[in-house]
Amino acid sequence: MIRKSGNLLMLFGIAAFVVATAWWIVFFHEVLGDRFQIARECFYWTTDICSLKSPAGLLVDVPEYQPQLLWVAAGLFGLGLVARIWGATHH
Repeated sequence: MIRKSGNLLMLFGIAAFVVATAWWIVFFHEVLGDRFQIARECFYWTTDICSLKSPAGLLVDVPEYQPQLLWVAAGLFGLGLVARIWGATHH
């Protein structure tokens, strides 16, 4: 049961990572065009330069990217991995 829950948490973590990545690409491509990769740090952290996205977010149709989703994805995956390992050793 714990291993299955761990697998599910890992799956949710991967799905959230895919959504966060797509959201980051779409938002920053709308704001910066083909040069969106200059906002690499904004994928995982909000720096001073990344905070400039707030006013720019008013000009695009995509909701402003928030890196918290990436950290939630990492947490879900990590928790799932721990549950899976723990479930395997306490079977």
